Amino acid sequence: MHRPRRAHIQNGYNRAARVGDSAPDGAPWPPFPGPSASHRGSARLTADALAELAADPTLPLHGRASAVHAAAAIPEYGEAVVRAQLDSADVVLAEAALAALVRTDRPADALRDLLAHAGGDRARVAVYAATRAARYTPPGELAEHLGALLSGARDSKVTSRKEAVRLAAEHLPPRTAADLLVAAYRTEGQHRDVRAAAVASTTGLLDAEPVWELLAEAAGQAPPPVRRAVLRTDPAHLPEAHRARYAHLVALVAAAADPEVAAPALAALPRWAAWAPETAEVARRAVTDPANRGGWRQAAGAVHALAASGLPHPLGGAAPGSLLHRTLAGLAAAARTDDPDAGDDRDLPARRRLAHLADLPADDRHRPLLAGAADLLAAEPDLADVRSAALRRLVDPAAGPQALAAALGALADAHRDRPAAAALTAVALRREHATGPLPPPGTPEALARTARRDGDTGPAAGLFATALTEAFGERLGWPPEWRALLRELRGHPSADVRERALAAVTHRE
Repeated sequence: MHRPRRAHIQNGYNRAARVGDSAPDGAPWPPFPGPSASHRGSARLTADALAELAADPTLPLHGRASAVHAAAAIPEYGEAVVRAQLDSADVVLAEAALAALVRTDRPADALRDLLAHAGGDRARVAVYAATRAARYTPPGELAEHLGALLSGARDSKVTSRKEAVRLAAEHLPPRTAADLLVAAYRTEGQHRDVRAAAVASTTGLLDAEPVWELLAEAAGQAPPPVRRAVLRTDPAHLPEAHRARYAHLVALVAAAADPEVAAPALAALPRWAAWAPETAEVARRAVTDPANRGGWRQAAGAVHALAASGLPHPLGGAAPGSLLHRTLAGLAAAARTDDPDAGDDRDLPARRRLAHLADLPADDRHRPLLAGAADLLAAEPDLADVRSAALRRLVDPAAGPQALAAALGALADAHRDRPAAAALTAVALRREHATGPLPPPGTPEALARTARRDGDTGPAAGLFATALTEAFGERLGWPPEWRALLRELRGHPSADVRERALAAVTHRE
């Protein structure tokens, strides 16, 4: 009795195979015709015939997989055909069965089986199918099923529980999902990865107050992987009403004593501080706290990012009262009391941190910050080298002759009565401008005016003018106006300037 039915479906398989053979490479096998196409025989006979085809080792695997898919559409009897292949040794058949399980007439029943495979070799197919099964499961039933899985009432892999967390957050009513995830987080003995998944999944459920209690607990007291899960969202992903409160959670993680926990939170802080400016204080405290030896550099990066962000005062800029200004001022005050003796494990920590914080790139975003740092440090004679480095970066020939002369003048004033420091700065200027933008016309005249200021500053202005003359003259091939400037510098009143200018070579003998 079964043979004629099997023959009919076998003929269908043969037709499918012929079509498949003529299809382009990689084209899938066409599905088997379902019971509605045959118009004869019972659903049970059709399912039996498809079961035979699925189990026939003489047929191609993809054809057998097509039989599994076709069986899934048969009410009442097709599910057994599909389940018979769930543990098949053939990957193609096993994955076909997992995918087909949610296309039976009872897709909700498949959820437990699919989640059981979420941590195995079939996870790619099982997780996708579990999402479909969850869509077909009534919320009450889904909540009961996922709750049992997450509470430990059922044996389950960590990966299965993590997937259950995701399904709860995506498919249950918000308050139901919130209660379930909070309960899962607080289940005794819950794996930390499941807790981290619960934390990361609650950001779409922030209208429920218990979620905030869970997040505060995770941000302040949990193991590192769970605390870092607080950082898996972005302000753009949250309603604006929740962003300020969430920014405080990020700041709580950033205040962690463990640098591996604090570092990513400090990196994220500039994105959040706009919604709660007071949270930026955690970065300032981390930079200025001498006991924080592992995470202060990441905190300095956050201060830099906020200062250059374009956000309004006090987060952005370097004006008095700004985050950068207060951080620099705190370090400058601490540097006055630094132990001058080189310790066995520390050496002038406040001074080193201050130099790091003032070491900014000389681009349009950071020049105002460099100028602000230089202004603040003008009252700190023992930090003259840090201030000089900031002023040196403000020397920008591309800004025009007038701006160049002003920047070199300020740099020369900072080196008054410091000839050795001036010589070192001149070397640094020549090196820094050996590449980069070329100066505009009029630059030689500006450098000549700078060199003539030596009556006020000693040799500093002449040394700086000579350094730039040598750097740009070589790059431009020593055109006439640059050779004329060099001749003037070789007759400079300062012997140090004359010596440096005479060492410049316009043509090799």
